[in-house]
Amino acid sequence: MTTPLEATLSRRRFLTFTGALAGAGLTLGMSSLWPRWAQAEPDLAGRLLRLGRDIYPHAAIEDRYYLAPLTPLLEERHELIVAGLDDLDRRAHEAHGRDYTAIESATEREALLRQIQDGEFFQAVRNTLVVGLYDTPELWQAHFGYEGSSWEQGGYVGRGYNDLVIDWL
Repeated sequence: MTTPLEATLSRRRFLTFTGALAGAGLTLGMSSLWPRWAQAEPDLAGRLLRLGRDIYPHAAIEDRYYLAPLTPLLEERHELIVAGLDDLDRRAHEAHGRDYTAIESATEREALLRQIQDGEFFQAVRNTLVVGLYDTPELWQAHFGYEGSSWEQGGYVGRGYNDLVIDWL
């Protein structure tokens, strides 16, 4: 007579299993953190985050999706970014008596951005974020209603061409 295999949980298997669970939990917890540069320079990160959210306003998108794409830009053009933010704060002080991030009115912040919209600083941040936000597959369906590439399924004509719901336009 054969006996069914008994599931034994040795100490080693238990530690391996719980270690894997702890590692997965740590990874999930860290996924919502700001990038390392943003943790090192929280003032700079906060200023850039306000600017990014004013250029591409999506309240439901987490901060990390705005900050992560800016990492290469900051590494390559740190002086430009700092100088551009300082100029924006100077303009905000002249117009409203406080820093750009302290201005509560989105309309007033937008008016300041219109003054610098053709400049190198604004264009660098805008161009970096447009790709960083809208080319992130994690955000496509949940935030923008985009289902991704369709050529693998025969194209959009056979996949509900007119059923795309875009409520953010």
